[in-house]
Amino acid sequence: MRLVARGRVVVATMAVIVGSLLPSGNPRRDTFLYVLGVFWVPWSGWLALDADRHPPRFTRLAGAAGDMAVLLALGTLLEGWLVGVGTGCGVVVMMAAYSGSVVEGVGLSMTSLAVFTVASYRTPPNDVPRPVLLVIYAVVLAVLLVILARGSSQRRRFTAQSERLMGRSAAVLERVADGVIVTDAAGNVLEANPAARRIMAGADARASARHCDELLGLQLGERPLDCSRGCALLRLDGNGGAAEGKEVWRMTPDGRRQPLLANVCAISNDHGEVEEVVHSLRDITTLKQADEAKTLFLATASHELKTPLTVIRGFGEMLLDSPDLSAEASRAAEVIVRRTEELSTIVDGLLLSSRIEAGRLDLDLCDLQVAPILRERGESLMAATGRTVTVDVPDDLPDVQADPAAVTTVVDHLLDNAVKYSPGGGPVTLRADAGAEHVRVHVVDTGLGMDSEQAARCFDKFWQAESTDQRRFRGTGIGLYIVRSLVEGMGGTIDVQSVRGRGTTFTVTLRRSGLELAATVSVLAGEDSIVREFMRQLGLPAVKR
Repeated sequence: MRLVARGRVVVATMAVIVGSLLPSGNPRRDTFLYVLGVFWVPWSGWLALDADRHPPRFTRLAGAAGDMAVLLALGTLLEGWLVGVGTGCGVVVMMAAYSGSVVEGVGLSMTSLAVFTVASYRTPPNDVPRPVLLVIYAVVLAVLLVILARGSSQRRRFTAQSERLMGRSAAVLERVADGVIVTDAAGNVLEANPAARRIMAGADARASARHCDELLGLQLGERPLDCSRGCALLRLDGNGGAAEGKEVWRMTPDGRRQPLLANVCAISNDHGEVEEVVHSLRDITTLKQADEAKTLFLATASHELKTPLTVIRGFGEMLLDSPDLSAEASRAAEVIVRRTEELSTIVDGLLLSSRIEAGRLDLDLCDLQVAPILRERGESLMAATGRTVTVDVPDDLPDVQADPAAVTTVVDHLLDNAVKYSPGGGPVTLRADAGAEHVRVHVVDTGLGMDSEQAARCFDKFWQAESTDQRRFRGTGIGLYIVRSLVEGMGGTIDVQSVRGRGTTFTVTLRRSGLELAATVSVLAGEDSIVREFMRQLGLPAVKR
């Protein structure tokens, strides 16, 4: 409405200026210019200035009435303007029907038909009879009204649908628990919902900048995220389009570490350029506290269980040494000792898992000959279980940067896992090979195998492929979690390839000696190695520093 009102002022003013520059002498034209200058220009200017003070319908109809009056003056005072009058009336009708209602359009159509009829008497048509011309003009107006009415109806429907969707989106953003932050490609914050503003409350209080770096100050691990060259989270996966489930944290103004789970998605234009980035941040402080409480409970329970298990095992071994023990009592004592050892192993695993999760994993990395360890662990498994274990380790296998006790633990867990999930007695293969920078250790079995979903989750803590109440295989589901933690603590990686019913292959990759190790090993001074403690509790020889 403002655009139409201002355009009307421009047209009226230009018509008066152009008419004033023409030579005078025509009384009717001078009268028409007088009408424009005295009536149309002030009327248009008043509507443009006071458009905000009146209802839209009043402004629309008052403007259309003034336009019709000017067109009537044009048709009665000047000859040869029949086409101009008809065109002007049609434009007025279309604008009214588009921005108003069908009723207004019909009323203005009748008015424009009357104005066009008056103008046709002033400038009679040459080739077409006046009745035919009026009928044609009326039909054209009717067709225009139908088209505009349909378009106006669709526009109103789409507008209502858009407003409904916008209201729904606004309601969701207002009430969703996750913080949603929208930034431009440069990282400047454009929009944030209430949950995000609560997360950034301290940042807003201490900084006036609107860049996400200064408002949030996110860190991944111990490394600050640099968003000066675009969203750093999008660059983590390399695809630049989305990043999901990234655990980051920020330091609050009161010195508290606030963990966040971030999901990021880029919105690109038609040319593939990133225009906006949508960040979803979830405060997981409560979850972290609950996880820490669980870790503390497991560590405490594991420590508390060690003493009674040691006592039970000691009395069981004492009974076995008794010469007066009957055969039935001897078998019972053997079961007590064996089950106590199994329970001690489970407790030791829980203890190691809790300390790994607490970030207290201390590994003593050194140049290690891994080939003797692999051969020794394979032979020990064959001697203990009677299973066939093929050991294929070259004599010239390079040294690796690793902790001896951790490597032993990793190999034992993988070999035990291969035997456990090969219930038919199938062969187990332990082999190794070397690359330019790494040494790879492969543990291969031909047992049950896993599907893709199970393989993707097999390293999760307390997860097992068989989750039913009656499982065929014992265990707590932390063995592979411990393996992955130890391997990654030594700067290596572990991968799994498995086919359901055809077996599984675990591949451990360790760095060769003489290469710079990435800063992934955490060493806490003054504490014994948790791996050494674990090996000591299992009764294995401890490795000296």
